[in-house]
Amino acid sequence: MAKPKQPTALSPDEIELLLESIALDHLFIETLQTRHRDSLDFHDVSVWGVKSALQAAFDAGLRAAGGAPKQTVQRTREVTAAHQTSCNGSTAALQA
Repeated sequence: MAKPKQPTALSPDEIELLLESIALDHLFIETLQTRHRDSLDFHDVSVWGVKSALQAAFDAGLRAAGGAPKQTVQRTREVTAAHQTSCNGSTAALQA
């Protein structure tokens, strides 16, 4: 009988970094911190972006549960000032 796999726990900082990475890579949201401005805290996102972000989160859960090898968590994109200005709540930047 196979021994059950133990979950691979992530630290709270690693979880935060993972969530921010998914938000940035799939939804083009540069931070998940509340900034108390509608133009900064509310975003128009595509349904395919939401689906992609949910899939990435699901895959991360599988890895954490031992269903796949653990990968290093790191932020993969940096937001440029030009991108931040062009996003500012519009969908035009999502189509680029």
